[in-house]
Amino acid sequence: MTVASPVQAINPTNHNNGSAPKVTQNNKADARFKPACSGLNALAGKKADSEKKSLFDAVTKRIDLSPVIGTELHGIQLSQLTDQQKEDLARLVSERGVVFFRDQDITLGQQQELGKSWGTLHVHPIGRTTDPKDDAQIFNTTKESKYHAGEGWHTDISFEEVPSAYAILKLLEVPPVGGDTLWVSTYGAYDKLSPAFRDTIEHLTALHNAEQFLAAKGDPKGEVFLRREDVKQYNEHPVVRTHPTTGWKVLYVNEGFTKQIKGYTRAESDALLNFLTKHIALSDDLKVRFRWEKNSVAIWDNRATQHLALWDYFPHTRHAQRVVVLGERPYYDPKSKSQLEAGGAAYQAPPLWFRDLDGGNDVYSY
Repeated sequence: MTVASPVQAINPTNHNNGSAPKVTQNNKADARFKPACSGLNALAGKKADSEKKSLFDAVTKRIDLSPVIGTELHGIQLSQLTDQQKEDLARLVSERGVVFFRDQDITLGQQQELGKSWGTLHVHPIGRTTDPKDDAQIFNTTKESKYHAGEGWHTDISFEEVPSAYAILKLLEVPPVGGDTLWVSTYGAYDKLSPAFRDTIEHLTALHNAEQFLAAKGDPKGEVFLRREDVKQYNEHPVVRTHPTTGWKVLYVNEGFTKQIKGYTRAESDALLNFLTKHIALSDDLKVRFRWEKNSVAIWDNRATQHLALWDYFPHTRHAQRVVVLGERPYYDPKSKSQLEAGGAAYQAPPLWFRDLDGGNDVYSY
C-alpha cells in the first residue's frame, strides 16, 4: 500500500518560530480534487468482497445498531483474521462507520499489526510516559486524572496533513457503569443538509490545527510531553470530502481541530462552523452509543464519523489502548454521491429541509 505520509511526522522540526501559522495547502491546481496518494485503489477495503462473505461467514451474529451507523459482530477474534477478512472488515467499517467486538483476546502488538495491514500507524504529537510504543497510546483515566481523552465531538487527528483512516480501541478495564462512547455519522450529517446549502459549502476548505496540545508542555509531573510543536501549524482540508473507499460524501469539520473557514472573516467562519458542528452534535438520529465491557474493541473510520467519550464514572478507572491508522490526504470529488444517493443507508429520518424549505407547509407526521 502506498499512501502519502504526514509532513509533520517526517519533519517535526519544521516550526514557524512564533510567526503567523503557516498553512500547508494541498497544493497544485485545486487541492480538493487531487488526493495525495499514488494508489487509492490499494487502500484498505478496496479488495473487499461486496458481500463481505469471508467475514460474515465466520461470525455467529451480526447486529446493526442503527440504520446508518454501528454494527456489532460476535463469534470472531480479531487476532485470527485472514487477509481477506481484514479487507472485508475495513470495507464494513468504512460503510457502517464503527464496528464493535466483545471478549477479544487481541494483544497490543496484534492490534498494531491489524492497523499496519491497513496503513501506516500514527505517532501522536502528545506522548505519555506510560505509552509502550510511539505508535500506540494508553489511556488510563483514574480518580487522580485532571482530564480524559476524547472530550467533545471530534475526529482523530484532522489537524494532520494526512489524517486518520481508522482507529482501533480496546478497553482493558471498565468502570461498573458509565464510560460509554458515542459516534455520529458524518455521511448522514451531510445528507441532512438541504441541497442548496450543500452546494454552498462544497467549494470551501477549512484550516485545522491542534494548538491546544501545546498545553502538554506544562505538565508539572512530566508524565505528558509534546513530541512536536508544529501542532499550531494549519493544514487545509475540504469542508466536504469524498471517502476513497465508499465514494460517499462526508461533512469534514469538527469542534476539536477545525479553526477557520479559508477565505472567511473570523465572524463569518465562526457562524458557519458553529452551525455545522452543532448540526453534527445534535443529530441524535445519526448516533450510536456503545456500552463497553472488559476486552471490548471498537474500530471506527475517522473519515466518516466523529466520536465523544463520556467521563461520568469518577472516581472509577477506565483503561484503554489505541492505535490510529493514517489514510490519505482529504480530497473532494464533485462526481461523488452521498450515502443516501448511493443507497448506502438502510433508511434515515427525513431531513428537516423536506418540511421547512421555502417556508414549509407545516405538515407533520406523528
